[in-house]
Amino acid sequence: MKNGEKSLSKVFDVIEAAGRHPEGVAAKTLATELGMPESTLFRMAKFLVERGYLRRSAGRLTLGAAALRLGALAQRQNPLARVAHPALAALSERTGETVHLAELQGDHIVYVDKVEGSRSVRMASLVGSAGPLYCTGVGKVILAFLPEPKQVRLLETIRFEPFTPATITAAEALRRELEKIRRAGYAVDDCEHERGVFCVAAPVFHAADEVCAGISVSGSELYLRDHVDELAREVVAAACAISAGLGGSVC
Repeated sequence: MKNGEKSLSKVFDVIEAAGRHPEGVAAKTLATELGMPESTLFRMAKFLVERGYLRRSAGRLTLGAAALRLGALAQRQNPLARVAHPALAALSERTGETVHLAELQGDHIVYVDKVEGSRSVRMASLVGSAGPLYCTGVGKVILAFLPEPKQVRLLETIRFEPFTPATITAAEALRRELEKIRRAGYAVDDCEHERGVFCVAAPVFHAADEVCAGISVSGSELYLRDHVDELAREVVAAACAISAGLGGSVC
């Protein structure tokens, strides 16, 4: 990578890293996180604040209006999000919970839409942010329904990290979990990615009847764990409606 490309890459690293901190982050912390000299980070942050991609408040950096505007435009331009959003909003209305839509990008998922529920629980997920395949509901359900050759390739790339005591951290355990998900038709994230957050997820299929995304209902483990069956029916029905809108016929 040439010097100019490296500098440009670092600018995007700063924006993406700032976006991973919902409450904002100090510039010095961001420099440490990115392994970047503080002087370089401060210079890039100053530039990004001036252009509106970052905002500085009370000594912390957050995403600025320009970044939020681009995110909103990207969401509107994504055909998956356009088709899915009405079903996501209806699902959130029926359940009172937060609903996510995520798609596979490379070896991880990216959240492309999120509808906050009336019983909203604090979560780290943001539209545009990435998540792991092996310990999120949407990640596991996408992985479970992928064609076997692609699934095998992705399984080989996973580097297991224990986000919580409930995180699956062994390949064989994950394979058993994926088989269970295929039989059931939906996935459960039982506080595997975030403590206290429980999710029920279902796959979305495109016109070629291959899984292209996943949707989930997410909320407090104290309520959702006792309502898995009814939530699974709601989530699977919404996922089937979205699949039909995309031309899929698996459901």
